[in-house]
Amino acid sequence: MPPILTTTSLSAGYGKLHILHDVSVAVERGQFLAILGPNGSGKSTLLKSVFGLTTHFGGDIQFQGASLVGKATEQIGGLGIAYVPQRENVFASMSVRENLLLALRHLRHAEAEQSLATAYELFPILAERSRQRASQLSGGERQMLAIAIGWLSRPSLMLLDEPSAGLSPLFVTEVFRTLRQLCEQGITLVVVEQNARSLLRWCDAAYILREGRVVFRGTAAETLADEETVKGYLGMGGVPLTIP
Repeated sequence: MPPILTTTSLSAGYGKLHILHDVSVAVERGQFLAILGPNGSGKSTLLKSVFGLTTHFGGDIQFQGASLVGKATEQIGGLGIAYVPQRENVFASMSVRENLLLALRHLRHAEAEQSLATAYELFPILAERSRQRASQLSGGERQMLAIAIGWLSRPSLMLLDEPSAGLSPLFVTEVFRTLRQLCEQGITLVVVEQNARSLLRWCDAAYILREGRVVFRGTAAETLADEETVKGYLGMGGVPLTIP
């Protein structure tokens, strides 16, 4: 079966600034893929390029066999891709329930209520906080809300930018466990992360970017087993890790 998403010799950036250079990535259907690398390596730019939020300089982006180049973000979202940015990913002044219902506004009332109930089963903390404003949530709870909003669009592919940023270790584990659950439901995940140490315990494979170029690709276990990769690109100091 062909990959669900590919970038081929992709060059992209902002305005006249080139950030990505000749980036080729293949995401298998149902895969939980990590995009890793130091700050400024182009990780977030790669996700934004897939979602039509950057300047395209060359190469191609294909989703389920069709090119995304030149399509508006609304069109891309309509194809079955959800993008969860690191910041400004919920409406802070609205309640949890209102945020979720807004994501379901295209459905009839009965269908929306059923989808909401399903979301509460998958994200039980949101059921407990349903009447609270998003601004009152902890960082981890707010991230769960953002992920739930993306999931409610029933995407085939979810793009998540730094979902563990600023979270306590307990919530980092909870967020990654939830993402693993979504993957097991059949959703393909591409996750940009600084917290490589934790994410590599949950994902299937990883690409590492440096200065806008792919410098390594492999399974999670292969990534951790490559001492030079760990030291040089992930900043883990060569600490050996195991995959549970």
